[in-house]
Amino acid sequence: MKKSIKRVACLLLSAMTAFSLVGCGDEEDSSTGGSAKTYDTETRPVVFATEALDGNFNPFFATSGTDTEMISMTQIGMLSSDENGNIAYGNDQPCVTLDYKETVAEDQSSTEYEFIIKKGIKFSDGVELTIKDVLFNLYVYLDPAYMGSATMYSTDIVGLKRYRAQDPNLQDDSAVTDSTLSAGFYADALARKQNILDYLDKDSGMTFTADEEAQIKEDIELVKELFQEEVESDWTANAGTQEGYKDEYTFTEDWEIYYFVEGLVTVWTVQGKGQKDENGKYITSLTPAGVKLEDGSTYDGSHYNAERVEGIQEAMSAGTTDVQKEKLAKEFAIKTVYEAYTTIDSQIMQILNFWATGANILDKFAAEARTEYYEGKKKDGKLVVETISGITTGTTTTDFKGNEIGAHDVLKIKINGIDPKAKYNFAFAVAPMHYYSNETATAKADGKTYFGVEFSNNTFFEEVLQADAKNALPVGAGVYKASTWNGQGTPTGNTFYADNFVYFERNTNFETVGGDEITNAKIKYLHYKVVNSDKLMEALKAKNIDVGEPNATEANINAIKDIAHLNQKTVTTNGYGYVGVNPKYVPDIEVRRAIMMAFDPIHCLNYYSEKYASIIYRSMSKESWAYPKDAESYYGVATSETEILNLVKEAGWTKASDGKLKNSKGEVLKFTFTIAGATTDHPAATMFSEAADFLNKCGFDITVTTDVSALKKLATGQLEVWAAAWSSTVDPDMYQVYHKDSKATSVNNWGYPTILNDSTGQFTYEQGIIDELSTLIEEARETNVQSTRAEKYSQALDLVMELAVEFPTYQRKDLVVYNKDVISASSLNQKPTSYAGVINEIWELDYN
Repeated sequence: MKKSIKRVACLLLSAMTAFSLVGCGDEEDSSTGGSAKTYDTETRPVVFATEALDGNFNPFFATSGTDTEMISMTQIGMLSSDENGNIAYGNDQPCVTLDYKETVAEDQSSTEYEFIIKKGIKFSDGVELTIKDVLFNLYVYLDPAYMGSATMYSTDIVGLKRYRAQDPNLQDDSAVTDSTLSAGFYADALARKQNILDYLDKDSGMTFTADEEAQIKEDIELVKELFQEEVESDWTANAGTQEGYKDEYTFTEDWEIYYFVEGLVTVWTVQGKGQKDENGKYITSLTPAGVKLEDGSTYDGSHYNAERVEGIQEAMSAGTTDVQKEKLAKEFAIKTVYEAYTTIDSQIMQILNFWATGANILDKFAAEARTEYYEGKKKDGKLVVETISGITTGTTTTDFKGNEIGAHDVLKIKINGIDPKAKYNFAFAVAPMHYYSNETATAKADGKTYFGVEFSNNTFFEEVLQADAKNALPVGAGVYKASTWNGQGTPTGNTFYADNFVYFERNTNFETVGGDEITNAKIKYLHYKVVNSDKLMEALKAKNIDVGEPNATEANINAIKDIAHLNQKTVTTNGYGYVGVNPKYVPDIEVRRAIMMAFDPIHCLNYYSEKYASIIYRSMSKESWAYPKDAESYYGVATSETEILNLVKEAGWTKASDGKLKNSKGEVLKFTFTIAGATTDHPAATMFSEAADFLNKCGFDITVTTDVSALKKLATGQLEVWAAAWSSTVDPDMYQVYHKDSKATSVNNWGYPTILNDSTGQFTYEQGIIDELSTLIEEARETNVQSTRAEKYSQALDLVMELAVEFPTYQRKDLVVYNKDVISASSLNQKPTSYAGVINEIWELDYN
């Protein structure tokens, strides 16, 4: 899989380009089109391939690259970008800003950013975009209750600390940080969660008052409620993914895969090896007796779980149509999984410790504590600090060059000192307040002291901003708008993303974004089809899709040359592959380092070949000017068991008589290596397999698996060791992914909540590294001198390696393939770059 998980490196930056399939013109297309088009742009949809979707299409809270790509079809940002990744604006750009200016104080004590807002822009529903929408978005991102991937709050905006702390006496240079503000909230949340665990653990010896017990019982019901939401969400994530399992399993139904992913289906193993039938398929607890095994014998059905199979078959028998049967299967399967983990106390403890619900309940408890705290800060029902003093508005009738433009709103944002990342943070997508807020808050919004956001209100952020309908159906002023499969009727979340397709149609208001250079999309309908990477070449060859990005392997590239209707483009991507190791599950730093020493990234390179990929040694794209050019392997590749055993011995692990590495408690070094996605067609697959074999010889117990739900599990820090990929931003700022104050879900990958909230001394060394790393990240944002920033980042990247949570593996080339019999070559970007791709201005995309 080319992008096993393409995490959002900065959601704000995604708004800077309307669309970008990267590529460079290494091959030219001979098709020239003509006056009469072969295909009707008003009726034939253009079909793009996409990888698995998380299904969260909320511009404020999406975390995956694929979801964000869907959202970007419907949004425009404050700023756009040019072919070099520099900010762009003006009437010929698909953005909100007509003119832009940066002013740095002579003593560099402050920087002011000014944006002249275009007039007459309309969202796809016809409502006009105004300065109130801009302010609404700003105050969402800067609210202390905001927990999405964007980190605009890391910018030192004048007055932001006073606003977030609701302390009018707090100075901008105060030592108070988000960590100190939220530490108390999370301490309360951890204590509340621990009370549940102690109450359920009959051996804990803890006693509780009647009031405490009542609260705990109420919290347990909340845990169950969140778990119900999680298992329902898991069904949606796994439905329709049979293709990814057919090579190794006999699963043909959604419920079979769902049970497997949720842990209710086991694989028959002997001495750790999965047993297979004569066709090479694993024998599972859903396999009936009588199946021929690969050794020629007949399976006796001893591992068959009749209850699982017969129960759901009986439930489905009540349906008279396929649709009814599928609905009944879904309801029964979700109910079965829910009850399997909520019927006894020890299972609820497992939910709190090992499921996403455990992290979600902690966030919810902390959010409730935060809301209660800030409610207590109000006077006469009003905030004591109603606005961020560094954010102001005004009007102008001239642009910044003195040209007459008529009356326009102006947004000004003043920050302390200088910050080279700030302008990129201010490139956020402008989502409509009237849709993402609610009617009451929108009516109250005056753009002066109230901005359509209920300050630090957990209910508002969860039930209004993240209402199910808003997560499922994006609305904005972008090139396209959400639609249905045939463009008829009003779309809903269930009709916008259905049957592994996402449906868009032309936003007829897009032309209001600019002048003559901005037109409505030439092609009315745009569809995205979810296609597993191992099936992408087949789909392109069969003309089931018009545009796709298969893996840039030599085999694929050579095969494409022999398919007459296909053309291809390649370019080095601005991102990189990596392996993550979560200290929450691998707490010993020596063990994490031993695991990393077992990885040989040459396998990733071999997957693509040296022509289309290179090994990478630090956690940053080689496309960035800040990547340390002299970087070498930090740990090296272990060549003997002795190297591994010496490391883990330092952490108290020794080989037992059975050959397993165990500690004094008899625990085994047992971990799962997860390949994100539904298929092993992945550059890290061989590396994982080889590493697992080597580590198992050393005494580990390693299992390698694929997981189509890995994306959701990453967002809540549920994976132990995994292979994925990052997309990178123009600016090399490392705050979002590695700073201790980042609220982005990416820090859950590295177990930051576990490390930073530890009071036992287990993670003292890691806490010191993270403190030093965070300081370097801050210092790198305090200067515009590129050489100084590069040095800071070089040191910071070494600390990431020292922390042993992320192992960078490869930097690849992207491969964009399109049907040249359908797509007009002249409508593509003739000089694409990493920042302005082959299909850069998607409204210009046309048929032959």
